[in-house]
Parts: sequence; structure tokens; C-alpha cells
Amino acid sequence: MEQTNIDKYFITVIEAVDVLHKNKFMGQALTIIYSTIDACGLLDAPDSQEKATGSSFKSWVNKYMLEDESLECNADDLWGARCAVLHTHTSTSDLSKANRVREIQYISGPPQHPVVEAFMIASKEIGEGKVVGINVDILVIDFLKAIAKFSNEFSERAKQSEVCQERASKILLHFAL
Repeated sequence: MEQTNIDKYFITVIEAVDVLHKNKFMGQALTIIYSTIDACGLLDAPDSQEKATGSSFKSWVNKYMLEDESLECNADDLWGARCAVLHTHTSTSDLSKANRVREIQYISGPPQHPVVEAFMIASKEIGEGKVVGINVDILVIDFLKAIAKFSNEFSERAKQSEVCQERASKILLHFAL
């Protein structure tokens, strides 16, 4: 079976995140993750919606990423983290400065490792509820699971929806010779 352009997009996203994560390029992996969630949020949005928004981002996160509660954050926190990473490549966003979301601090490593456990506890205590620790490894796993689930669902929807087909046709792809 021949791959569609949207299938190719999802495959390249998975490969890019995997390469960046394996090489410990966490900021770059987060950039791909958060921008892809933006794109997927629009792909999954109601037909009448014409652009990606905070609402479409958060809706997609709630629907596909936060089902198993392995991350100790909510969709608002991830939206704030997305704003921070994409706009300033930091962990601080205007939303976290205004105390509208918790600032996400990142760590990588086995969840049961004493340093990771201490970091997760310290992020809660030090930030007095304004900071949440996230294990990037868990975030990557949850994102990849979400992309796999969404890509299957979207491919089926696109077979029956002209709006989905139109949105999918606009996804940025690189055609190399």
C-alpha cells in the first residue's frame, strides 16, 4: 500500500523526534513535539476552524496525550510550555509569568532513578505549585503513542472528509531528489 503525504509526514515526525531524543537534543525534540501538536490540533479541529489555536492544541493534548496520566501536567501547562519553547527556547512563558499555567522544568532519565525522583519532588516543592517537573523521556513516549493513534484515526477521517483532505494536503513536506 502506498503511503499518503500525511502518512509520510507522521513518519518523518516520529523519526525526527526519535533521532533528536536519542542524541539528547531535548530542546530541539521539544520544538518538534510542540509544533507537531499545533499541526495535529488543526488537523483534528472542527471543519469551520481555519488556524491552529491554543484551544485546538489543548483539545488534541487532552484527547491523545493525557489519557493515562503518566505526565503530571495538564493541557494548559503544556500550552504554556509550548509557548515558552517555541518563542524563547526557555521554560518560562508569559502564561507562567502570569501564574496562569505551571512552568514545566524538564529532566531525562529512568523514572525510578534517585536523581529523577528527587528532581520531580523538588520541582513541586521549590516552585510552590507554580512549577511541575516533566520527564522528557515520558513526554516523548506519550507523544509518539499519541501520534500513532492520531495518524490512524486521521487517515480514516481523511477518506471521508474533504476538509481533512485539504488540511492534509497543506502539511509541509520536503521532496528530495
